[in-house]
Amino acid sequence: MKTKIRLQVSQLLNGRFKLDTEGLEEKRDALLVEWNKQEDKIVDGLTQITGLTFLRNYIDVFLIKATEGGSISFPLIVKVSEDDSKTMCVIVHELIHNIMWDNNEKDNWSSKVRKLYPLENKKTAIHVAVHAILEAVYVDILKKLKDIVKVIEDSQKFPDYKRAWEIVKEEGYKNIIAKLRK
Repeated sequence: MKTKIRLQVSQLLNGRFKLDTEGLEEKRDALLVEWNKQEDKIVDGLTQITGLTFLRNYIDVFLIKATEGGSISFPLIVKVSEDDSKTMCVIVHELIHNIMWDNNEKDNWSSKVRKLYPLENKKTAIHVAVHAILEAVYVDILKKLKDIVKVIEDSQKFPDYKRAWEIVKEEGYKNIIAKLRK
């Protein structure tokens, strides 16, 4: 069975952390329209690019409105943005983290990429792989070049992400993915 991604709003999660939920369900509904158009391409694309398949049949993506902190990959919690394409990209980014370490092939790309880049800190090394795969998804699968350019621009304020993008640009996303697939 192909993995299904479920965009969720959890009242328990939001209540526990006293997060604002005003307009969140409407935001999820709007994202669902776009997500449903692209889900198969994204999930199939991640498998095609990496050669890995998700271990779980369902992955819940919990959407939140938060003023602090960012998104996380496990549990998969995504901070929504005013810009739906940016939120979509964050969802894909976090799904990439998931497939890198939690896959049917038991091939831990998070460990592999850290060995490939031992001089880089852990966060930078892991994001070399994440960014290479993200670029492949947006360039080769979705054909949304403007979105990936925007992601790279937005990443420049985070030193680890900025460094990871520098490495991806120097080596090429296809070359990095080829090394990880070995």
